[in-house]
Amino acid sequence: MKRLFLVFLLLFLGIFPSNAKIITGEIEYNAETAREEVFSAPVKTFSFDSIRKYFIDANNAENLNYLYQGITELKDRKIGKFSDGSYGVQYYDDPMYSWYYSSNGRLINFTYKDSSDYPCKITKYKPDGSITNQGYRVSEEESFIFTPEGKLLAHWVGNNCYDEYNNVIMTRIIYK
Repeated sequence: MKRLFLVFLLLFLGIFPSNAKIITGEIEYNAETAREEVFSAPVKTFSFDSIRKYFIDANNAENLNYLYQGITELKDRKIGKFSDGSYGVQYYDDPMYSWYYSSNGRLINFTYKDSSDYPCKITKYKPDGSITNQGYRVSEEESFIFTPEGKLLAHWVGNNCYDEYNNVIMTRIIYK
């Protein structure tokens, strides 16, 4: 009886500390799978009047000053700078849009994303509302960008942007 109790106790103690591992499935994207997602549905169109108020960044000097100091999180917006001298602004009250300006505060282009979660589709427009490119944002640090015809333009991974031949073509600063 003692042996049976001892065997039972050893089995119980042997099983008790074991842990189950939960397997979560993540989809890995490459240029082809991202392209399929991007071009699977029509894109949103915009009127000239709906974007007119963003043609000039009213906070240009302030935004550049904050960026120079390394400050990117403000009370009403998030800003970021790029190695070509341009910068981007995303307002917290309208996070589906991002506005990109030259250093003198003129609108270069803007983006619209179809979801606030990842992954999401992003379309970049010129100030006149025409499409510049389309992309698929896999995460905060990775995205694929395509021409309207479907050719890979860029693949952002972290702070670096790569062309189709894996050459760095631009960098950015991501503050966390």
